[in-house]
Amino acid sequence: MILAINIQLYAKKFLYLVLLFIFYFSLYTSIHAQSSNENYSLGINVAGGMNDVLHRSGSEEGKTVKWKPGLIAGGGIFFENIFSSHFGIHSGISYAFHETYLEFGDTPDAQITSQNHSIIIPLYLISSFGNKVRLDILYGLNYMHIFHNTMSNDNDSTNGIRFINYNQFGCGLQLRLAFAFNKFTYLYAGPHGQFYFSNVIQDTNWRDYLYNIQLEIGMLFKTF
Repeated sequence: MILAINIQLYAKKFLYLVLLFIFYFSLYTSIHAQSSNENYSLGINVAGGMNDVLHRSGSEEGKTVKWKPGLIAGGGIFFENIFSSHFGIHSGISYAFHETYLEFGDTPDAQITSQNHSIIIPLYLISSFGNKVRLDILYGLNYMHIFHNTMSNDNDSTNGIRFINYNQFGCGLQLRLAFAFNKFTYLYAGPHGQFYFSNVIQDTNWRDYLYNIQLEIGMLFKTF
């Protein structure tokens, strides 16, 4: 348990350092841009896929815990700044509904459904290749704030926000295949995966980590 806590603390410190590096890098490249034009873009997206929890038992009690995958769906808006021919930065805000199912080995019939409503803020770097047909690789950090959680079974339900870590810090990787609809508009689709390093349930002797895999589609509006 102590080792797991130390790993989580080091992971958070590493994420903060990466976040500072991305912020410094984006600020530096914005100031020292290759041209005086502001290469900003605005986009909208919708996404859906599978949401699950990676379980790591740290005690005999934790070995009875079993998570099953559920649905994740949502959408949002985002902004991008392309500061060179192949690199840029991406951020925005999106809403996500995601659910998972929890079972304990000694009571397999008492399945608990955990449903979350959250806001996700990414901070990604972009590597972009192509023009009329573009391949974009986005990678970086995610912050998720779960503002509502419901835990329920066949007989009862409760507001479970007090049982979970509602501030989640993680990382993400996204591939986008984008097609130019006209000079200023792209349509895109591609897979998007996220993994979070914060434990899902508070004050447990085991570790649970949220992750999801989604198919995202959207539109990107260029201003340059």
